[in-house]
Amino acid sequence: MLPGEDLEKVLRRASGYLASAGVESALADAQLLAAFVWERTAGEQVSRGRVQALALMGTQVSEDFAALYEGLVRERGRRIPLQHLTGRAYFRSLELAVGPGVFVPRPETEELVSRVLERVSAVRTAEKTQRRLKIADLCTGSAAIAASLAEEASEVEVSAIELSELAYAWASKNLEGRGVRLVLGDARTAFEGEEGSFDIVAANPPYIPQQAIPKDPEVRDHDPALALYGGSDDGLLIPSQITTRAYSLLAPGGFFICEHAETQGEAMRQVLQLAGFIEIESIRDLTGRPRHTAGIKPKEVRQ
Repeated sequence: MLPGEDLEKVLRRASGYLASAGVESALADAQLLAAFVWERTAGEQVSRGRVQALALMGTQVSEDFAALYEGLVRERGRRIPLQHLTGRAYFRSLELAVGPGVFVPRPETEELVSRVLERVSAVRTAEKTQRRLKIADLCTGSAAIAASLAEEASEVEVSAIELSELAYAWASKNLEGRGVRLVLGDARTAFEGEEGSFDIVAANPPYIPQQAIPKDPEVRDHDPALALYGGSDDGLLIPSQITTRAYSLLAPGGFFICEHAETQGEAMRQVLQLAGFIEIESIRDLTGRPRHTAGIKPKEVRQ
């Protein structure tokens, strides 16, 4: 790559290289990396669409752009996640800090947040009150769920817990100034002494079966194992333990929602039923796949 080259030619070559390395979103990644490098070298924040426009206008790349961009494209070709290279991931309306040691948030989890927000609204309507609702985010990771809820819901008290010290550090960055309580600890024993006090519990626990090693290098080699594997052959040991803890934390009538693999929907319904939840619902993500299961803790709790 040479200074003075047309951006369009640079993008085309980068896209071809990434495609040959097995990157499915080669063109998009080439453009997103260009947007990131443009911001770093030209001091102007640009979108992927703006990069496309600059390329069509015959824009030439600078020496600084060429040097930084070439290095990042090569790293992406080695299947280092795009988000690790840019240090950021986008989730709903947020730009989150991410990198090695934390699970990169996925778009399908955005639907979980939508369902929690719907529940907040439903409780407000039913109770005709503006009391602060108490919400727990178990296995918070980058704090995508907790940060989104703090940003989008009013009059809520959000608490989040994360076991990994590395992920906890990223979550701390993303929750700074948002008024969320963040705890370093095990979600399976989360918030001891606060049993029966939460209105809503949300969780995106590890759920991949122990032997089901992901094929994508970005996931297999860079997402932390602690955030991937569910602790058993079916991947549901940890989700089951999280579900049990969620039931304990919830007040009677409280709402629980948990993310899982698209193949685990029926099994998770049984997990929630065994834990004591009622009104159990399977929820599909934006692609139509069953990704979340939700339930209500009975108002008359069994002994």
